[in-house]
Amino acid sequence: MNKIIQIGGMTCPHCTARAETALNALDGVTARVNAAAKVAVVECSSAVSEIDLILAVQKAGYKVLTIK
Repeated sequence: MNKIIQIGGMTCPHCTARAETALNALDGVTARVNAAAKVAVVECSSAVSEIDLILAVQKAGYKVLTIK
């Protein structure tokens, strides 16, 4: 399952790496975060819920604006 997450609060490459690391720490998730677009492209198993993704981003210190 693929998701695109728009993330608020990222301002630099360090922020991008931090959000990407948080998402990739979830089992069954492969994420790539684009700093310029402020989005994460996520490939995940069906066992990963949107709540899991939101909590990972929030734990990293950022806000999920949308998930598509």
